[in-house]
Amino acid sequence: MSAFRNCAIPIALLLLTACKSQDLVYQPRPDDMIDGRESALSAGVNTEMDWGPKQGLLLQEYKKVMNRTAGLEREVDRLKTENQTAGLRIRNESEAVAKERSLRVQAEAESESLRTRRRELEGRVLSLNIANAKLEQTALLSKIALLQKDLESLTPNPAEAAAPTAGK
Repeated sequence: MSAFRNCAIPIALLLLTACKSQDLVYQPRPDDMIDGRESALSAGVNTEMDWGPKQGLLLQEYKKVMNRTAGLEREVDRLKTENQTAGLRIRNESEAVAKERSLRVQAEAESESLRTRRRELEGRVLSLNIANAKLEQTALLSKIALLQKDLESLTPNPAEAAAPTAGK
């Protein structure tokens, strides 16, 4: 039963459209060039009978749309090419930026190692200056001690200093 219903609906629609299709046939107008007296070859192909009403306008619109489509396809191709070029340029620039960043990181590491080395050298210079100052202090203290010994040896004994000088 279900198969009969499935087939019955399309058959009924076909019968209804077949009855209405007689209205779709164009009857030639009395002033039409192709009314049976002239052939289609002598009348040409751009007659209303060949194209139907407004078919010429549809063909013109179709041609315009096809030309517009072709123009848009050329524009799409041009834009795709520009997009690929821009993509390559962006890729090159990003590679350059990455290279610059790596060089910057390397330069910062080198500068940090140089700063560390400079601090070590400054610390070494300071320790050498301190050692030099201690050596100079030791040298000065030893000179002071020698000078004090010489001064003591030159100064008279207190007993001798209390004795009157022989010439007076």
